[in-house]
Amino acid sequence: MPFASSSAAPDPNEGLRERKKRITRQELHEAALHLVLRDGLAQVTVEEICAEAGYAPRTFFNYFASKEAALIVEVDDGHAALAAELPARIGPGELIAEVYAALLRYVREHEPTVANVEAHHEVLDRYPEVLSLQLRAFDAAQRGLVAVLRERTELDTDWPQAEVTASMVTMLMRTAFSQWLRGNGTRPIHEYIQTTFETARELIIAVPRENPGSPS
Repeated sequence: MPFASSSAAPDPNEGLRERKKRITRQELHEAALHLVLRDGLAQVTVEEICAEAGYAPRTFFNYFASKEAALIVEVDDGHAALAAELPARIGPGELIAEVYAALLRYVREHEPTVANVEAHHEVLDRYPEVLSLQLRAFDAAQRGLVAVLRERTELDTDWPQAEVTASMVTMLMRTAFSQWLRGNGTRPIHEYIQTTFETARELIIAVPRENPGSPS
């Protein structure tokens, strides 16, 4: 699930320590993107990234295992924030609605910038090894969302509601971000998310239900 780089306004629910850590991670990430796009991945060192961002190398390794890891969008924080926004208990029929509402709240507080997202995409296009890392991170985030949804719904069924919800949300978010980039960010990303989810809702409603019962 894409949680893109952002330059967010302070979150009133975020503690000072958490905000400082988020800003440090973001500044190191942006410095890494800038230098790699300018000089090339092989040429850039961790020390150069730290000098560009204004941090010591020991600080870098508190956040990233390698310079490649500094180039990907960190989804763990976004996933944790999304999980915190979800109710403790969710009815199976409310999964999409609750995740959608939580996503909108999160994105409004962490509005991405077109420049950062485009720089990130360019790095992924240039360097397959970084793309591989990013895809693994997104896959882990989707599995984490499935686990949270299963826990919150206490599903006792063979029907994969949590998996379907996580897959749909991931696909719709990617579509919304793609459309947002095509529009050069002239409208807030949350408007594209709203439009994308509403389009999906209309399409799904139009699908005839030929077999009302669930297969045994």
